[in-house]
Amino acid sequence: MRDEMIAAEHRLPGLSVGAVPALRRLAVEIDGLATWNHGSEAVYLDAGAELQRLHKRMGIVRNAVRGSIEALASPDVVGIEQRLGEAGLAADAIRSLVDDRSQRLGELSDAITLASEASGAVSLIFRLLDYVVLVARTHVEGMATAREELVPFTEHVGELVATGQRISRELDERMRLLRSYFDESRDIERRVGRLGQSGDESMPLAIRALVARLATGREEAAEMREAVHASFSTVRDATGRLVANLQFHDIARQRMEHSVDNLRRLMLLTSGGGLFHDQAPLSPREASLAVRRIAELEIAQLEDLARVYEEEMGSVQHNLVTIGAEVRTSDRLMRGLAGDGQNGAIAILQAEASHIEAMILREETGRRQLDESLSRCVEAAGTLIAMTDELSELEHTLSLAGFNAAVRAAHVDSGDETIGFISREIREQAAHAKAEAAQVREGIERSVASTEDLGGRILQEIGRNEGEVRQSFATAAEILRAVEAVCDEQLRQATTNAAGLAETVARLADSMTPHIEGCNRMRRTMAILEGLLAEFPDEEMTPEESDRLRDLLAGNYTMVEERRIFERVFGGAMLSTAPAAPEASGDVDLDDILF
Repeated sequence: MRDEMIAAEHRLPGLSVGAVPALRRLAVEIDGLATWNHGSEAVYLDAGAELQRLHKRMGIVRNAVRGSIEALASPDVVGIEQRLGEAGLAADAIRSLVDDRSQRLGELSDAITLASEASGAVSLIFRLLDYVVLVARTHVEGMATAREELVPFTEHVGELVATGQRISRELDERMRLLRSYFDESRDIERRVGRLGQSGDESMPLAIRALVARLATGREEAAEMREAVHASFSTVRDATGRLVANLQFHDIARQRMEHSVDNLRRLMLLTSGGGLFHDQAPLSPREASLAVRRIAELEIAQLEDLARVYEEEMGSVQHNLVTIGAEVRTSDRLMRGLAGDGQNGAIAILQAEASHIEAMILREETGRRQLDESLSRCVEAAGTLIAMTDELSELEHTLSLAGFNAAVRAAHVDSGDETIGFISREIREQAAHAKAEAAQVREGIERSVASTEDLGGRILQEIGRNEGEVRQSFATAAEILRAVEAVCDEQLRQATTNAAGLAETVARLADSMTPHIEGCNRMRRTMAILEGLLAEFPDEEMTPEESDRLRDLLAGNYTMVEERRIFERVFGGAMLSTAPAAPEASGDVDLDDILF
């Protein structure tokens, strides 16, 4: 009774009772396919929109990283190495000047030693002359004759020798003062230490090492940024292709609508014998043949659609997994790039600049102290020159006094050999004093020349070259700070837009599952249709019947893919009832899709 009631709903003449349950199940699946097809459209549209946003963000990341690469490769940055190379030449000059400074200090030491030894000799001479004067005075006081005449001589010579002793003492004191100032200068020089021989790396070597490190760091940073850029370019391009791949769904959705419409015509045939509500029913034979042809056609259509969904969505899922892995790699590279500022060129420059600045400050402090000490040396040496002039004048007076004494002694009866000897000794020692004073003068003049060369040329040139080193570092730091600001801004944009990309891709991958339900429904529908084929006889159609049925059904198939299947099932070319839609191109313009 139940089957008879079901059969009454499907009034196609000759419809078997066994076909009724299949048709009922088919009606459920048709509604399910229609619902699924409508609902999946929103999912894929949302996924496509999300992929477009993802594509845009990755483009921003890629372009920002490219901007930081271009900033690091700018002529100003490359010119930093040239500027620091110039600083290295200035440091070489400093090193050479420091060698000159040490050489001049050595010459100054030799000159002061010469003057000190001569000064000591002068002191010794006047002590000897003091003894000679004492002997002369004693001898004169014991003379019977010419005593009154020679006493003034001894007194005059004594006064001259006392003057010489005074000058000698002052000369010794000044020489000790000069020696103390020089020792102070030498201590300063030793304390500062010659660059490159004080335990620290020499400034020229440090600058050249810095240039090499900057070049290496710039190359490494560029390589890292290139890797990030390449990684995000790969992800962006893959995302663009994925967006293009998703375009298959628009065609597949329309094809599914066509199949659902055609399956509903099959249901209409089984219930009323016609393909359309507003057309006359087909003959029982034509209706039965139409049911069979529609079933065969939709089995082929659904089978192709299921294959398309499985292949395309399988490719989409595979691409999403690949993109997800690449995004994680890109994210790791990006994190490394974000921390690059701590180990980048500016950090290297700042660290090395601090080291070299410490060298310069140490040298500058020592240079200033040395300059002050050498100024005291020049000041002390200035009075020594005047003292040597006094000694020269004193030698003349002593020699004259000794000559006069010899003349007077000659007037004494039989002469006086002692007085003659004393006068000769006075003249000889005065000449020795003059010679030693000349040595003092030579040593002092040499020390003054060395001191003036140190203070007037060497120390000033060291200061000028230190200024050039400082200026080169200041300019390099200024350039790098500007570049770092650009890179920071670019990397900030990149980091902001790269945040959460992996999670977005994972969420997209999870959402790309509606095709599973659709493919299952398609295969259930195909199974029902295959079962229905057994309920309808496979009779030979006349050419007229075949042409008429083809013409009736062809209008619903506008997609190229559908028409190919239609022609294969019907075994001939379609009639021109409906124009063919253009076939989807394999070369999709991503700009049309993404922008």
